[in-house]
Amino acid sequence: MTARLLLILGAIACADQPDPQDAARPAEARRLLQRGTLFLQQARPARALAELTQAVALDSASSTAHFQKGLAHARLDQPTAAIAAFERALALTPDDSTELAEVHPRAHFALAAVLRDQHRYLEAATHLEQAIALAPERAKYHFYLGEVRRATGDFAGALTAFKRTIELAPDDSTTRLSSPKSELAEVHLEARYYHSDLLVRNQQLSQARAGFADLLARDPDHVQGGLGLGGLLIRLGEPAAAIAVLERAAAADPHNPAPHYLLAQAYTESDRPAAARNAQGRFQQLSAAERHLNQGNIYIRQGAWDKAIDSLRRALASDSTSVEIRLRLATVYAQQKRFADARAALAQVLARNPDHRDASIMLGDLYLHEGRSKEADEYFVRALAIDPDSFAAAYGLGRARFKGGDFAGAVAALRQALTRNPDHRDAHYVLGLTYVRQTNYRDARAHFAHSIALDPDHAESHYGLALILMQQGQRKQARQALQKVLALAPDHQRARAKLSELDQGP
Repeated sequence: MTARLLLILGAIACADQPDPQDAARPAEARRLLQRGTLFLQQARPARALAELTQAVALDSASSTAHFQKGLAHARLDQPTAAIAAFERALALTPDDSTELAEVHPRAHFALAAVLRDQHRYLEAATHLEQAIALAPERAKYHFYLGEVRRATGDFAGALTAFKRTIELAPDDSTTRLSSPKSELAEVHLEARYYHSDLLVRNQQLSQARAGFADLLARDPDHVQGGLGLGGLLIRLGEPAAAIAVLERAAAADPHNPAPHYLLAQAYTESDRPAAARNAQGRFQQLSAAERHLNQGNIYIRQGAWDKAIDSLRRALASDSTSVEIRLRLATVYAQQKRFADARAALAQVLARNPDHRDASIMLGDLYLHEGRSKEADEYFVRALAIDPDSFAAAYGLGRARFKGGDFAGAVAALRQALTRNPDHRDAHYVLGLTYVRQTNYRDARAHFAHSIALDPDHAESHYGLALILMQQGQRKQARQALQKVLALAPDHQRARAKLSELDQGP
């Protein structure tokens, strides 16, 4: 008899009468677990975590609840909490065979994924092995095991894991030109690349060549595969064949210096000195750009903005066509309130790539920050035309229309934004303000309350709710809301003035 069962029986024996609240706890825990799981499926991890935390508090012995809570922490980039939750899920005895079959392999895998991202490869490998023992037909488990084996230098183990991945993962090669690849199909392709790369390491060159060729037949623009095959063909004394492969790789990733480095070798061995010089020069340019960009990113993390700008300008001088560098430069300019320079950088991006959604959104944000709501509106509309599902574009458009006095347009845009991200505090807050302008106090109150539920420490949402309560004559509740504002923001002069009004009233 298990210890858990003994405890349950002991509790029953000692109880005079069952407590109705205790009887309701498992049902409520299941309800919260279902809600949390649904929020995870809807990509709403913050809401999921709130529900799952309550579920675990009510039923701390639920392996499934701890597992789902771990997923929520992982998606919120909270690795320490995620690891603890997954470990707790695995430490608990499953309630039934279904939980053992479904939750435990997934918990081992999820824990391994977090550990891998923390570079704890040996621990990750242990959990992947346990996941595979419980669910040996899941290709992704073998792929991750191959990755961690490779990271720890166990190349033979990695080769075996990637081979098994290829056997298990679906091959979408017949549909690659007509539809997006599934996640497992991507795993299949990456496993083929790593398997072939490890065959080169093992000096199994003919098998590696066949593997790379097979990969490129499925995905001709797989850059790493092209580099692998191109480098191998040079090594095998076939530079002409290598050139065709490497030129395609360079076209697929025009800012990557690696194809040009190998092309310079292939052109040289093909007795094409002018082409070799051009490739070598391009390699040097792109390598310099990559080096300056990386240095600029380091300066950004350090808050050394002037040095970051200098490095990014140097990067751009070496690779004038790079959209990534211009976007990064525009971001730094905006941070330093050099708005004209930021706009100029973004305009250059759009001149080269008119359908660049993020550049349009960034320009809209800049114009909005400068109080130019009409121009902001234009760029957010442009971004939505490029990507109708963009939360950032719809939210920006809502703010722009609110600032421009188009409250009906603001409501429409903000409601659209909230269909994309129902848990965005500021979208609810701005929508509440917009409804106030339309004297729709019922909906305004609902959205201020929703904003507060998402972030109880957001003083402005409490202030907005207080104004609604005052307008509706609910003086006691309004006073409580204003006191909450001042507890959160003691220097909030508008709240202090409104509280004085209430104190002086009848």
